[in-house]
Amino acid sequence: MTSGPAWEAADAPDNAYLDGRNTDAAIRALHELKGAPFFLGVGFLKPHLPFVAPKKYFDLYDPAALSLAATPEPPKDAPAIARHSSFELRTRTGVSTAGPIDAATSRQLVHAYAACVSFIDAQVGRILAQLDALGLSDNTIVVLWGDHGWHLGEYGIWGKATNYEIATRIPLIIRAPGLAGNGRAAAGVVESIDLYPTLAALAGLPAPNALEGASLVPMLRNPAVVGKNIAFSEFPAPALREWAAKPLSPAMRQTFFGPLIEEVDAKLKAEHGARFDRKIFEDHVKGYSVRTDRHRCTVWIDRRAPDREPLAVELYDHRTDPGETRNIAAQPEQREVVAGLRALLRCL
Repeated sequence: MTSGPAWEAADAPDNAYLDGRNTDAAIRALHELKGAPFFLGVGFLKPHLPFVAPKKYFDLYDPAALSLAATPEPPKDAPAIARHSSFELRTRTGVSTAGPIDAATSRQLVHAYAACVSFIDAQVGRILAQLDALGLSDNTIVVLWGDHGWHLGEYGIWGKATNYEIATRIPLIIRAPGLAGNGRAAAGVVESIDLYPTLAALAGLPAPNALEGASLVPMLRNPAVVGKNIAFSEFPAPALREWAAKPLSPAMRQTFFGPLIEEVDAKLKAEHGARFDRKIFEDHVKGYSVRTDRHRCTVWIDRRAPDREPLAVELYDHRTDPGETRNIAAQPEQREVVAGLRALLRCL
């Protein structure tokens, strides 16, 4: 059940690790592709678990100077169904299998995560430098993006796969030759589905009519452009998931995680009473979120019966509470806001 150490800092060159070798392969590919139109996708694993990188990147940081999560407790009045027990991390050696992750371990994890980010920064830098060296930078669109965010102890969670802002907001950097927005930040709401139409527009190619995303080219020309006003995300209920989208298996309940899973079951029973059915919560409950420029609203429903009353609702006001520390969905003065956002989610 264990998966090896959560972190490692080997005194080794970059290409001792897979991400370094992927960079080497990308650079070789650029030499082969130059002189003709090309699309090159380069995938990096870090900073995903395990947090492993060459020691020189760990040496960039003083662990004592690194900050731990500013919001280590769950949001006030938030449902237990929205959080998970960090099973993916807890399968790693050196990490406790139950209870909070202690401060010393948390600091080591944050240190290792930061090292991994710097490791990947260096790999991206190597590729960009090669584009310059080959004379390709002025005619190459570069997109840096990730598929999910990551909790580093926020709300007591370590890992991905929640509907909170920290797990659904992703890195997204686009460099398009000749556009005024290069090197500037844009505050508009965007989604991953916007990448396809954006790349098609930048490359002068027709985009299929069925695409749901919107081209970000206007925002790339002028970062002050507002763009769309909502973004959607969805995840299966994290509470009874091993990690990501994998439901808790009977075998998982027989491991050393058994007592921790029983604690989760007890919390859900206390919150939902007769509505709690473990099988339904494991297999069919999903959270759907809508994010506007001000609010994040999440409804937790049995996806087989989307018109039934939700099992739980969350609302966070980023104007007054950017850390999502208070679920205000039940407050009477938020009734109209919740109704409007839920109406948007029904359109999915």
